[in-house]
Amino acid sequence: MQIFKAFMKVLRKKLPSAMIYIIVFLAISIQMSQRGGEDRLFARVKLNISVIDEDDTPESRALTEYIGSTNNIIDKEYSRDELIDQLYYTHIDYAIVINKGYAEKLAAGATDDLFSSYHIHESYSTVYMTEVLDQYVSTFRAYTASGMDTEEALSRTNSILSEETEVNYETFSDDDSEFSLSGYFRYIPYIMISVLLSALCPVLLAMNRKDIRYRTNCSSVSSSSYSMQIFAGSTVFVMAVWLLFMIAALLMNGGMFRGKEWLAVINSFIMALVSTSISLLIASFSPGGKVIDLITQVIGLGMSFLCGVFVPLGYLSSSVITVARFLPVYWYVKANNMISGISAYSGSDVAVCLLIELGFAVSITALSILVHRLKYSGGLIPAKA
Repeated sequence: MQIFKAFMKVLRKKLPSAMIYIIVFLAISIQMSQRGGEDRLFARVKLNISVIDEDDTPESRALTEYIGSTNNIIDKEYSRDELIDQLYYTHIDYAIVINKGYAEKLAAGATDDLFSSYHIHESYSTVYMTEVLDQYVSTFRAYTASGMDTEEALSRTNSILSEETEVNYETFSDDDSEFSLSGYFRYIPYIMISVLLSALCPVLLAMNRKDIRYRTNCSSVSSSSYSMQIFAGSTVFVMAVWLLFMIAALLMNGGMFRGKEWLAVINSFIMALVSTSISLLIASFSPGGKVIDLITQVIGLGMSFLCGVFVPLGYLSSSVITVARFLPVYWYVKANNMISGISAYSGSDVAVCLLIELGFAVSITALSILVHRLKYSGGLIPAKA
């Protein structure tokens, strides 16, 4: 087991870089995965809104009251330049001007030139407030069209639009645990890829250096024994990293996994295999140390942003989703969303996602073996000393 022991000695020297990712991930995951009882409800976002009422009528005051019921009204008058400064420094999210003649135009059924607004760019707050105003005007017109007078229509509009529905989101388990496993497992792909690429790749490169391989080939250690010992060392490291995160999840969850939680565990294990196969493929090309750090960031961050780890899949465009389907992390996130209840659960769909991930792991591993054989058999890919 000389090769295995040498592998472990080299690995110990590379562990500090991997431990940075592990410690940071655990610290962040603890914070992001905590939730209280009230946090399990969806909450309406409150914006800081400046309302300039140039009409000063019961209708315009009713609109101001409605906006203030769901947002924070900034009760201060600003000049135009001051208002722009407040928006620029995000002290105010949106400024709305209720134009002169608003009440008359509203009663007449007109929808043009009712409001003016100030905003820095097309942001969430801009889209949100546009929807709020459009919905308010449409609801008021519907009531007046049904024969109600202005006062009753305003009262009904404010009342119906102020109603709220309590919505709970589903999690892995039905208990009231303060720890969110769905949030914890969501970030597993990034940390697995980062840890294994930053620690395992340099070890494989060191063990596969040209001079070391030639010495090994001249020794009594057979090529198959050498490969098996390298494989055993890689397996021990990968399993140790994966088990570390599973033990951390158990401790923070306060008990053994139950029900669908085991599917999440299986999903994370397959992602560990995928990350290992990526490490093997990259190591087979013998990149330099600094190049590995760059590749780690590109692959880890790139797939995390494209595949829904950092940005939910629902926020990604169709073109980005199309590209993400060709990456293994997308299928991990898709399965994780179904398991955690973010999207509709289907056992067959989850199984398909897991099989696709396994397919990626097998394909990438086969490709790395092919590259390795070409390289050390004097094929098309030159060996680097």
